Parts: sequence; C-alpha cells; structure tokens
Amino acid sequence: MRIKGKNKYGLKLEDFDSYTDYRNACNSLYRKSEKGKLARNKYNKSEKGKLSLANAQSKYIKSGKKYLTRKKYCQGVGRAIVNSIRAKRRASQLQRTVPWADLKAIKEFYKNCPKGYVVDHIIPLQGKNVSGLHVLNNLQYLTASENASKGNKYEHR
Repeated sequence: MRIKGKNKYGLKLEDFDSYTDYRNACNSLYRKSEKGKLARNKYNKSEKGKLSLANAQSKYIKSGKKYLTRKKYCQGVGRAIVNSIRAKRRASQLQRTVPWADLKAIKEFYKNCPKGYVVDHIIPLQGKNVSGLHVLNNLQYLTASENASKGNKYEHR
C-alpha cells in the first residue's frame, strides 16, 4: 500500500526510485533530529545499548586492529602508518647491528626477558644526539612505563 503526500520530514515516496531509498532518507533525517539524538543517547545508556556497544568493540578488537584507535584505523591510514614505523625500526636495527655482534646471545637475551619487562637499548638506536648499536652490552630490561618515559633519549650517568 502506497501512501500519498508528504511525511513529517517533508519527503514524498513518489520522489524516490524505491521504498528502500525513501526509508533510508527518512532514517537519516530522524537520526539527525533532536528526537533521534535523544533516543540514541537513551538507548546507549540502557543495559541493552551498553551490551551492544561492548559487542561491537570486542568484534573490532578480535579482528586484530587494536594497535590504533578505531577512528584512525577506519580512516584507512592506520595500517600504513604502523607498517612504516615498524619498517623504519627494522631497518634501523639492521643498520646498527655490527658483524661482530653475538646474535645468538642477543636472541637469548630477548627470550629470557622477565614477565612485565621489555628489552630496551641503553643508548637508543635512533637517538637525537647519539645512536647506539644493536649489541648485547647495549641491552637492558625495563618496565614498559620506564621505557616509554625514556623515549629516544640517552642521559649519561
């Protein structure tokens, strides 16, 4: 059954190619209206809305895209940014690994890293003033927060 005339948003069914297009236009206008915004906020605060949001976030995290905020990743540049950062790090590490470095000992050092700690270069590989080498005596164990606060800086003690 087709309804003639305008609806409360000023749209006519006759102006659209299909009922689906008409319905999508009506829904879009409703979401933008004050009534639609209030309804969405009320739903998001309800138990069902919170559960729905949690399910959407868990699906997103399970998809392996959790290293950037969802908004940045969805803009399409997230993966490219992370890939370029990782590639730069790998290249830097390769350039600073000297032929006389004991690679087996370095690998063992990484394997023996205690839980809750990360491997850090004492003199950073990409420091502003000085760049260190990827050798065993330039490695240390630090907590992740200490390592993040240190950044690419080297403070001579």
